[in-house]
Amino acid sequence: MTAQISFKQKTIKKEISLQGIGVHSGLPVKILLKPAKPNSGIIFLSTNSDMEQIKIGSVIPEEAMHATVLRSKNWALSTIEHLLSAISALHIDNITIEVDGAEIPIFDGSALPFIHAFLDVGIEEQLDQKIFLTPKEKIEFKDGEGRFIIINPADDENRYDLLFDYSVDFKHPLAGKGNLKGIFSEKFFIEEISPARTFGFLNQLPYLRHHNLAKGVSLGNTVVIGDDEFINERRFDDEFVRHKFLDLIGDLACLGKNLVGTITAAKTGHSF
Repeated sequence: MTAQISFKQKTIKKEISLQGIGVHSGLPVKILLKPAKPNSGIIFLSTNSDMEQIKIGSVIPEEAMHATVLRSKNWALSTIEHLLSAISALHIDNITIEVDGAEIPIFDGSALPFIHAFLDVGIEEQLDQKIFLTPKEKIEFKDGEGRFIIINPADDENRYDLLFDYSVDFKHPLAGKGNLKGIFSEKFFIEEISPARTFGFLNQLPYLRHHNLAKGVSLGNTVVIGDDEFINERRFDDEFVRHKFLDLIGDLACLGKNLVGTITAAKTGHSF
């Protein structure tokens, strides 16, 4: 069985205006998402830096522990992963995103607000053909801590889907282990992945804030894990593996093309 794939490029039907706060900066930020012509790609524009642009697929993210960060000459943009995961899952190829700050809003800590915003205005199919990407041969990264990601090429030139097998194994007993395996699809992402929120450990919060991170964290946008209990409610029993997979999809979207093949990964993070 394969996931249903559209072979035409897509954009959004109308502009979307959103505003919220950055989870790390704690500062208010507005974004304006606009339809774009075929073959434009995904482009971020800074309204504070003379509309300086960052085009997804043309820049390698910086190494960062707690968010995905892109940098151009005069502008750095952080925490793009939730938005990009929604764009990728809905197969949006062409979109322009104007940002008046240095971070994408966190909203409720998941990708669901972006999914709702896109579906509310509608997705438009364009005339040009979609471009798919698969590696020429197996790509593998591992470290000494049991983290790895393996990307295998599509096993058939007529396959245009993405198979995944993703695992986590946290030392904290409340976070625990988790695994997701299947064929990536829009329906699966919307229903099973997009609502999963970012999470953090209460004992790490002072350290993060000392390093000017997590200033916008609240119980409304983060599942907080205490020493022996959850400080707030979860949406899924295995919410943490779901959110880590959400992040992975957002990070892979930095390729700027529709990835097909098979991904097997464990315990990956943004820096990895």
